[in-house]
Amino acid sequence: MALRWLLAILTVLTVLALYANEQGRTRWLPVDGRTPGQLLKAVDDQPDGGASTAHLLKLPDGGVAMECELKAGFQWPYCELQIDLGRAGIDFTQFSHVRFALEADGPTTDGKPPQVRVFLLGRRVGQALPVPPGGYKPHEVVWSASRAASAVELRPDQFVVSSWWMREHPERIEEIGPKLDQVHILSIGTGGNVAPGLHRIRLYYAELVGTWMPVGTLRLGLLLLWMVSLLVYLALDARAAHRRLRRHTDDLEQRVERDPLTQLANRAGVERLVEELRRQPDSSYPVSIVFLDIDRFKDINDAHGHTVGDAVLVQFAGALRHHLPRGDLVARWGGEEFLILMRQTTAAEATSAAQRLRDRLAAEAWPEGLHITASWGVAEAGTPAEMADCLQAADAAMYRAKRDGRDRVETRF
Repeated sequence: MALRWLLAILTVLTVLALYANEQGRTRWLPVDGRTPGQLLKAVDDQPDGGASTAHLLKLPDGGVAMECELKAGFQWPYCELQIDLGRAGIDFTQFSHVRFALEADGPTTDGKPPQVRVFLLGRRVGQALPVPPGGYKPHEVVWSASRAASAVELRPDQFVVSSWWMREHPERIEEIGPKLDQVHILSIGTGGNVAPGLHRIRLYYAELVGTWMPVGTLRLGLLLLWMVSLLVYLALDARAAHRRLRRHTDDLEQRVERDPLTQLANRAGVERLVEELRRQPDSSYPVSIVFLDIDRFKDINDAHGHTVGDAVLVQFAGALRHHLPRGDLVARWGGEEFLILMRQTTAAEATSAAQRLRDRLAAEAWPEGLHITASWGVAEAGTPAEMADCLQAADAAMYRAKRDGRDRVETRF
């Protein structure tokens, strides 16, 4: 039920965030040269050897225009209305499109409306300021403008790097292509079909339009929100499952008889628990059983007395309980033999746990400086019907570990 509510809440938040970012969080940034930090100027082809002349016009209504006397004699005569966007530049990739309203007028070679060429001049990879003349990387779009005011919207991905610039400035393969994250100059100029004569380009407005958060960033953020929320849910659910398992283990231990020395469940209680597990549904399985026997425990009693032997048994039982990673049942089977019952655990997982316990016990500081080891036997019951055989198989595996040299883990898969 909790997972359903979490998924429902995340779905609603995702839809609201996408809708709000698309519809309710639009931002505009003027790039018309009249914003503080921006500068307008007229540029012509004279620095390149041409004879055209261009100048800014102050219109009665406060508008901006460039007037150009385009002259022949240069291979590609041009004039531009150039907008310096400031030393820091603007990241055009953070906006969905750039919007213009302008009109162009002047003679053309084909009798069609004059073409307008828009350049976005940006810094190259690793290029430092100040950028020398002609050093910016130009991105362009060309279209036929109307002699009457018209609005145009251009996406950043519609701008392409000028072919003439690529021929003159070969780049490394990883740097080829548009780079619009540091645009310093926006230029609106005459196109390729213009003829010598008087030309005028009037700019009503130019602005960048986008959302406050780029769609890619928003989607990545939402993906991270989903992932973190689900991971937190899974962690909390696993913790709750562990607590339930621990409570269930405590309940089981309270229902069985206890060994008075170690305070672990004793053999009679474990046998009753095994019988109860045999009546459990298959969903409770696999169940793994680990038998372990302290190596040469009789020698400890003979050499140091039963008081030290009992202290070893108590410490051994406490170490097993302390180092088990979850709520598994630990019991004293009899004498120096112990049993661990692990629900919903395969033999391979139980073997790994036994190996870790074996290493932990080797690092313990034992009474009288003793070195305590144990022989381990592991078996798995995949169904309730296999529980009785599982006890016998784990016991046999433990004796095989003793026979083959002690201080080892043997498993029956």
